[in-house]
Amino acid sequence: MNEIREARAIIETLVKNRFYAECPCCGEPFPLSHAGLFHLDNFTPKTEELYYERLESLKDQQKELRNRRKKISQTSETGAKAVNIGFVLERLAPTLKSFDFDRNDCRSLFDPIDYVIFEGLNKHGTVSRILFVDIKTGGARLQSNQKEIRSLIEKKHVAWDVYESEAENEI
Repeated sequence: MNEIREARAIIETLVKNRFYAECPCCGEPFPLSHAGLFHLDNFTPKTEELYYERLESLKDQQKELRNRRKKISQTSETGAKAVNIGFVLERLAPTLKSFDFDRNDCRSLFDPIDYVIFEGLNKHGTVSRILFVDIKTGGARLQSNQKEIRSLIEKKHVAWDVYESEAENEI
């Protein structure tokens, strides 16, 4: 109890004797009588009002943070489901009616490009063209390495090579 009386006496002295403080933001002096000084929870009416305003503001901010965390969790879950659905659809695409290519012409890679299609191979026994196809769902876009591959193909930077193994010497 003695501490509370001492604190009140100090505050009263600071306020009545026209002490000044320097504003930490702008550096301007101001009278401590305008500062609303208090000790612990012994507020002046003005500081008590500010305290409860800030308390309400903090509660609102906490509620907003909880909502954001919940949305992030939901967004992450939705994104994970979309990726998984896309992953399954990539593998099933050649079996769908809307797939424009003969499924027997498809050779799956899945990474970085889903399929290499040798058009005409199944029906005619000859390849009329070779396509690199990636399956996208739900507004998904090409990854940077897939864009690079597309660019190389468009610039005709594609080559043929044969690797002849001398397996007997390598084992």
